[in-house]
Amino acid sequence: MTPNNNEQFPLEGAGLIRRNWRVGLRLFFAIVWSADAYFKWLIVLNGQNLSDAIGAAADGQPALIRQWIQTWAGITSSMSNFTLIIAIWETVIAVFLFLGLMVPLLSAVGIAFNLIIWSTAEGFGGIFQPGAMDIGTGPLYAAIFAGLIVIQAGRQKGVDGILHMRMPRIPLW
Repeated sequence: MTPNNNEQFPLEGAGLIRRNWRVGLRLFFAIVWSADAYFKWLIVLNGQNLSDAIGAAADGQPALIRQWIQTWAGITSSMSNFTLIIAIWETVIAVFLFLGLMVPLLSAVGIAFNLIIWSTAEGFGGIFQPGAMDIGTGPLYAAIFAGLIVIQAGRQKGVDGILHMRMPRIPLW
């Protein structure tokens, strides 16, 4: 039996979850980012700085990795509002995911953002330290963002769907 290209997936008679799984995935990821942003705002409100955490990630790392992390720690320590910038950015990610706004562009930037965080503050997930058992959250978040691009998550019940219908030639949605 060959698939009929005129049929939509999922079918119209499919259940609620089967019809809206893209929305559910996008909203679940938005909730995760909201929680992450909330914790960053707590750090900002307590007057703490994330550059200390980045510098601490260099402990126990091989020389090349330690130098990479310390370079980033030096850059972030020279920025007095670094933690505020990160809190704002994570809030923007969460809000845009909730709205389904510019999900492909947001996801591409989110992949880069997560891999930078993973390679600095998370110290590559600590994989170079003795007894390491996992690679951290950065690659997983990057994979989820890549998945949101592939499934066009913003087009289903999101602002991207409305924008795509009005301006189909612009590839941001």
